[in-house]
Amino acid sequence: MKSKNKTVLVTGASSGIGAAIAEKFAANGYAVLLLGRDQKKLLATKKLCIARSKKQNSQFIQSVAFDLNHLNQNKQKLLKQLNQLPPLKILVNNAGIFSKQNLDEVQIDHWLQQFQTNLFSAVELTSFLWPFLKKNAGSIVNIASTLGIKPTVGTSAYSASKAAMINWTTALAQEGGAERIRANCICPGIVDTPIHDFHKQDFSQKAKTLQFITNLQLLPTVGQPEHIAEAAFFLGSEASCWTTGSILNVDGGIHIK
Repeated sequence: MKSKNKTVLVTGASSGIGAAIAEKFAANGYAVLLLGRDQKKLLATKKLCIARSKKQNSQFIQSVAFDLNHLNQNKQKLLKQLNQLPPLKILVNNAGIFSKQNLDEVQIDHWLQQFQTNLFSAVELTSFLWPFLKKNAGSIVNIASTLGIKPTVGTSAYSASKAAMINWTTALAQEGGAERIRANCICPGIVDTPIHDFHKQDFSQKAKTLQFITNLQLLPTVGQPEHIAEAAFFLGSEASCWTTGSILNVDGGIHIK
C-alpha cells in the first residue's frame, strides 16, 4: 500500500506538535485527516499540509473540528470524513492539555480534566477506530511525555495521565499484535509549543526561560515540534514495520540528567 493510498489521522492538529506531525506525513504523500477543536487553526494547518504535499494530494488533506471529549456526538461527522479518504492506516493520539497544581491545593476536577483529555479521549477514539485499524493492519502512535517517566513538582495529575498512556500503549501493542496492529509511544521533553506558559513572556524573559530549560538537558538545544514529527513519522510508517510496544524518549536527554 503506497503512502498516497493511506490516511493518517492526527488529533490536536491545530498547532504545535500535532501540526508538525501532520505536515511531515503530508510531505511524504499521505492523506491526512486533521482533528482539533479550533476550526480556524485547523484550516491554517490544512493549508500548510497542502503546501508541503506540493498540492499533489490536496483533495486528501481534510480537517474536522470538534472536542474529542464529545466524540459520541461527532462520530457521524468523523465517519463522513473518513469515508472520503483512503484507508485509515495510522492514528496519532496527540491531543492533550497541560496545567500544574501542587498537592496541597489538589482539586479532583483538575485530575479528572487531565485524565479525560490526555488519556480517556484517546482511549475512546482508538476503540472507535479499532475496526479500521484492524482491517488495514494499522499503526498507533501515542504522544505521552517524559513527565510520565520522571515527574516534577506540580505536575502530578498531568504526569500520572501520561504514565497511564505509556502503560496503555504497551497493552495496545499486546492486544493488537495478532491483528498486525502496531502501537508505539513517544515521550517528548520540553518542546517549544504554545502549550507552555513561556510563550506568553516577553522576548527577554522567554530567552532566559529557554536557557534554563536547555540547562536541564544533555543536549544544548530546545526541542522543536519537528523533532517529534520525525519520530512520529518513523513509528507510524512502514519504516518501523517490526517495531511495536516501544517507548521512545525525544527529549534532549532530560529524562536521564
